[in-house]
Amino acid sequence: MKHYLALVDCDCFFVSAERAFNRKLEGRAVAVLSNNDGCVISRSKEAKALGLKMGEPYFMAKNKFPDILYVRANHDLYHKTSQNVMALLKTFTPEAEVCSVDEAYLDLTGTKLLYKQNYIQTACQIRKEVFEKLHIPVSIGLSTTKTLAKLASDLAKNNGGVFAIGGAKRKKVLAATPISDVSGVGKKILLKMRENCIFSALDFVLRPDYWIKAQFGAHGMDLKNELSGISLFKVEREAKAPQSIQQTAALSAFSRDIEVLKAALLEHIHTACRKARKKGLKAALIEVMLRTKDFQVISQKVKLDGASNVETEIIPPALQLLEKMFTPAILWRSTGITLSGLQGDNFEQLDLFSRPKKSDERLGRVLDELEEKFGKNIVHLG
Repeated sequence: MKHYLALVDCDCFFVSAERAFNRKLEGRAVAVLSNNDGCVISRSKEAKALGLKMGEPYFMAKNKFPDILYVRANHDLYHKTSQNVMALLKTFTPEAEVCSVDEAYLDLTGTKLLYKQNYIQTACQIRKEVFEKLHIPVSIGLSTTKTLAKLASDLAKNNGGVFAIGGAKRKKVLAATPISDVSGVGKKILLKMRENCIFSALDFVLRPDYWIKAQFGAHGMDLKNELSGISLFKVEREAKAPQSIQQTAALSAFSRDIEVLKAALLEHIHTACRKARKKGLKAALIEVMLRTKDFQVISQKVKLDGASNVETEIIPPALQLLEKMFTPAILWRSTGITLSGLQGDNFEQLDLFSRPKKSDERLGRVLDELEEKFGKNIVHLG
């Protein structure tokens, strides 16, 4: 049975969420900054038109583009807005797969009979309702595979907000699509494709199966099938648990002071632990990262004595790693933490003499409850 998939992508999501919260920002050139005003992480169309680049450092951007309004990121707002968007999408079909805060795949197969309209009309209705109810603009791509739907959603941004790639249109679209624009084509694969004169998506699809298998293996064949309209990856209703949780941000200013780095790391650990508790996960492994002024990255890992999502158990080994890597001779840009080896928090591996650490877990829950009630960072660990 052929499935009809839609990829719903929120346009300039962080900026759109800010505008939904503050309508006075509508029509203005707006850019959202990373934590501590490090760099640009979202731009309005007006800001893009002025020439502002994604990732541009704030200290450079504010001088080059003084007419742009710069807003510090509010991730609690974006998380809540994302939840509202995804909940609304699921009212159209329960077959929804949330990919990120601003993207979701919908399987619209069967909705033609339900809504008595074609899939393009349903996509237009979804787009209209999301904007009318939540004031979030979205672009929607339609096709028979996830890869083509993703490609269609990118094209929808400059084609009225909804774009479908069907059988008749597919070859023309693939011929006009640089292979670098196809989801799943990384830097190494792209280099190899260019060496073999593959420059468009159609160039790739026209290569014989035996050649693609020899050059790119199973991944290459999956990509060819998806671009050819043969669906290999279905919409997954059940969200997959993340493999890791990472939290990092640039310092407000470059620093050689280890106390500044410690303070930033403590904040990142708290945020990462809070995310882990919210997802019902514990980490067996932590990795501390330091980034120099020149963007060189240094990191070290350590395995925890027992899987945890509580700050009091993660902070001591994390600070030890930080002290091992730190040197005052280097000017530091940022630090961060990655929690990995994740497992469900209902599972705990004990040795013969260990006891479950319920008091620390209760402390974590209390911290979360306080922040839910009074706001983020209302309590700080010493």
